[in-house]
Amino acid sequence: MSRPGVVRSVVRKLLPVVALGAVMLALVPPAQTAAATRTVRLEAGVQRGYTFSSSGAVVASKTVTYASPTNVSSDRRTWFTGRGRFLRISGGALAGTWVRESMTAYIPGLVVNVNYSPAAVVSFPKGTYLGYRFDSSYRILSTKRATFGAATTAYTARRGVIHGRPFAQMVSGTWSGYWIPIVSQTERVGQPLTCASPGHVTAGTQQSFTVLPGATNQVALTFDMGGRIDPARNIVNRLILDRVCTTFFPTGAMAQTTEGQAVLKLIGAHPELFELANHTDHHCNLRDGGGGSPTTAACPTSPPGDTFIRAEMTRAATILKTASGMDPAPYWRPPYGAVDTRVRNAVASVGYTKTFMWDLDTIDWRPVAEGGPTAAQIAEKVASRAVNGSDVLMHLGGWNTYDALPSMVQRLRARGLEPTTISHILR
Repeated sequence: MSRPGVVRSVVRKLLPVVALGAVMLALVPPAQTAAATRTVRLEAGVQRGYTFSSSGAVVASKTVTYASPTNVSSDRRTWFTGRGRFLRISGGALAGTWVRESMTAYIPGLVVNVNYSPAAVVSFPKGTYLGYRFDSSYRILSTKRATFGAATTAYTARRGVIHGRPFAQMVSGTWSGYWIPIVSQTERVGQPLTCASPGHVTAGTQQSFTVLPGATNQVALTFDMGGRIDPARNIVNRLILDRVCTTFFPTGAMAQTTEGQAVLKLIGAHPELFELANHTDHHCNLRDGGGGSPTTAACPTSPPGDTFIRAEMTRAATILKTASGMDPAPYWRPPYGAVDTRVRNAVASVGYTKTFMWDLDTIDWRPVAEGGPTAAQIAEKVASRAVNGSDVLMHLGGWNTYDALPSMVQRLRARGLEPTTISHILR
């Protein structure tokens, strides 16, 4: 990539550094550290606040678990060398403590850390990258991906944090005008995708999976789409923002709804992140009979015959391919987990030889009022119980799934478990 000839004038801000005892505390510019109240979003799940001594040592900490996302006030945003950037909370249960800025604790929108004039270099190691354009509320407008077979560079005019995630806005090369995720708030190095959607394994012989074999510090966060669908697009966009490779199991019936069509189009636009599998046409219980979504009328009350089972799979496949451009075969998941040898043989006869169950069920389809989990409980269950190769079952219509994702993903990655697709693990 080449350096642009002219970069629009920007103001360069110098970061003052103040030594406190044996620890250096690097402070952001006065405009960002003055005692002005800002809103901070604390995502659902465990949040930890710290109290520091004048030398920068931790003298106390406090942990609070938020059942759902909470907005609190903050009066200071400061960089602590060796620790990261922190927000001093001035309201709520964590008042008086410092919370580390991250995708689970952040000032909503864009907070600019540094403007560059002239433009500064961003390094891109070999890999696949995703750039973003945002609207005025910093929702995703569009994305652009590129893969580099060798290390390269480009130029940025400013570096900042968007919803707690570090970005650089590019002014040259492939992503001119786009924001690119960078590895940290201090390093101008692009952050490549660490997951992959390499294409389905071949049909081969019949196999049934619970914990996925061959995982290398990986888990599969999988989503069914067979009933309630209201937050589906928000969930998919959050997965795009956080670069979480995912396997989706939609039904044909839900894929034909207006919202389902939009969801499938969004999934199909991101083959670098996502893959599809088959969840039948009408979500019938193929082993015992009954079930069904959004209506039970299409499902026989007694165990369906092989012809019905095959039609459920082939109709759904046609709908999914038309809506997304992706072929779900040979992956499928039985509705309700209801499957036996007869059902497996019937679906295998039309190309679906890979049956995927799960080892962690979030029960996110059940609302809290009916005994279902809060967002914090979903995040805690997955983050604490997932093992190498786990197949986690969630739903695009999950009641609190959207709010559970930031804490879940951050904590899994902190444990060294990268969320990725089923295919990435199996390959």
